[in-house]
Amino acid sequence: MAHGIAGPLALLSLAKRRGTTVPGHTDAIHRICAWLDTWRRDHPSGPWWPQWVTPEDLHRQQPAQPGPLRPSWCYGTPGIARAQQLAALATGDTDRRHMAEHALLSCLTHPEQLARITDGGLCHGASGLFQTTYRAAADAATPTLAARLPRLQALLRHHTPAADDPSLLQGAAGHALAQHTATTGTAPASGWDACLLLT
Repeated sequence: MAHGIAGPLALLSLAKRRGTTVPGHTDAIHRICAWLDTWRRDHPSGPWWPQWVTPEDLHRQQPAQPGPLRPSWCYGTPGIARAQQLAALATGDTDRRHMAEHALLSCLTHPEQLARITDGGLCHGASGLFQTTYRAAADAATPTLAARLPRLQALLRHHTPAADDPSLLQGAAGHALAQHTATTGTAPASGWDACLLLT
């Protein structure tokens, strides 16, 4: 997940939802969310966050990235939005939950962003986008994210990974697992996507 910060946010939030916390746990969630708020940018297609924040960006308090990039699990709006949705669910922050779900929905309905998905992998391709949205939709306050799943399933069928790459993050294994979720319409019994901090 993006920034090297959305992953820890998701982990802290998932742990809190399961009742496992340490001193300062909730404060850490709030601090990460506040940092993400600082770097959130508004766009006609919806909120987005920079892929990374450089020392120069910190000095300027402005990202060099001019707009949203690929809507990916690893460094794009979907992964960051899911982490913030989990944080909102863990802390009871209704406003953040709505913002995160709106950010994810906005990138899913923006043709230019979807056109940047050019492979089938979990990391930054169609599989990761589908699985992230599937998990976010299951926790969403409204059915709008779930309504996007058929379109994402078609995107998943269209983009398949290289036949000679059997790996999880970028290859056939991850694609097959996401495809299984899409085909059956049910959450994985194995919970394999827990390694992506989606659930």
